[in-house]
Amino acid sequence: MSERQSSELLGRLRGRMVVVPEDSLLPFWGEAKAAMEAIDPRDVAYVAAALALPCDGIWSDDAHLKRQTLVTCWTTKELVAVLREHGFPL
Repeated sequence: MSERQSSELLGRLRGRMVVVPEDSLLPFWGEAKAAMEAIDPRDVAYVAAALALPCDGIWSDDAHLKRQTLVTCWTTKELVAVLREHGFPL
């Protein structure tokens, strides 16, 4: 992807993204770390963010995230199936 294309994509996504401040994650870091340290410690921040925000879970095709039990994790295939069940034309 070219720099111009990357900038355009980021501009489109910016209005749909939520930046989670690091200090919002800290209260949930220990719980997320305990859940992920034996699975994949690099994913602690994603679990902590999902715990810190009012959300329905994590959308990821990372098999490691499916192994934790603190937050629901949907693969792309699962998410598309649920959205179709609820009438979203995909």
